[in-house]
Amino acid sequence: MKDKEEVCLGIECSWEKEYASISPGIVQTSSFQFKNFKHYVEVNTHQKKAYTYTRGDNPTLKILEDKIAKLEGGECARSFASGMGAISSTILSLVSSHDHVLIVNTVYGSSLKLVKNLSRFGIECCQVNISQTSDLLEYIQDNTKMIYFESPSSQKFEMLDLKWISDIAKQRHIYTVIDNTWATPLFQNPIEYGIDVVIHSCSKYIGGHSDIVGGIVISSYEIMKKIDDFGSILLGATMSPMNAWLAIRGLRTLPTRLKQQNESIQKVIDYMLEDHRIEMVYHPYCCQKELSKTYLKGQGSLFSFVLKDANESIIETFIDSLKYFTLAYSWGGFESLVMPVFKGDNEKELKERGLAFGHIRMYIGLEDVNLLIKDIQYSLDKAYGKDSH
Repeated sequence: MKDKEEVCLGIECSWEKEYASISPGIVQTSSFQFKNFKHYVEVNTHQKKAYTYTRGDNPTLKILEDKIAKLEGGECARSFASGMGAISSTILSLVSSHDHVLIVNTVYGSSLKLVKNLSRFGIECCQVNISQTSDLLEYIQDNTKMIYFESPSSQKFEMLDLKWISDIAKQRHIYTVIDNTWATPLFQNPIEYGIDVVIHSCSKYIGGHSDIVGGIVISSYEIMKKIDDFGSILLGATMSPMNAWLAIRGLRTLPTRLKQQNESIQKVIDYMLEDHRIEMVYHPYCCQKELSKTYLKGQGSLFSFVLKDANESIIETFIDSLKYFTLAYSWGGFESLVMPVFKGDNEKELKERGLAFGHIRMYIGLEDVNLLIKDIQYSLDKAYGKDSH
């Protein structure tokens, strides 16, 4: 952890202006000037490298990209205006008409919708739910070009064997792409096991303060060249220098925040497993422990559970009784959050995704964990009646 903490905390200094700021500068500009016509020609004919336009490159963005590439063990990284900007740019850059994209287990809903919508461009897709990674073999087609997944997955936090997926995909010349937002670069490094592309939503743990939207992609130079040429430059989902600077700020506290949250989530889950009003808990800490030991260096604090015999009234009472959990999208900041999957009119969608009616996603933030546990217990008492405990 020490080496990664050094990367997160590293100070960027410059004495060019006779000062060295502890915090890196925000290069808030759209364009950069050329020295002269000769320099202009040299840059445009690729004889020299220079910053020219923030949609393509920017010094503040580069600091963030270099840090996260190093943390993930990748050759390079590219930042984007959102996690979906990073995801869409990657997928659209690496697949073409007649290719097949295989989506494994539960992924972020917008990612799944994006890939399904690519059918209009002749790109095939299928989403499969598997319990064993080796089950994937029966779904790989001759034209499969990409395996896209999360591990742990969204909502159910199922883990997959990264090395197995990488080995099979390389034999068949298939790209492997993982959304690694849940684990962060501190708790899991998929590139180490042969995964081609790693994606993060910087809006979550990396930003850490619920005040930015951003995404980042890490890969080899060869793959990034393809993403740069199309997804990055032509789609134009560029992260702003200000958001890059805020993400760098977030990196500095990431090791400390994750250490506390790693401890808190285990205490919360230990409580939840003992409460009979909780039908199921989904988190690597209590499920798939062997894969967790193999790939995870710590436990993320996003998890889910199923309320027993849930109906709309029980869900509403439980959510509205919580005092220290905010009902809101996203996660990764200071504040603890809660989000039921039932939204009033989406029961058909829940069945298709294999999610129970009483499925609740919860994020454990940085508040006192004992306070959070008491809040959950109080809300369960309100939802089911105090005598139910």
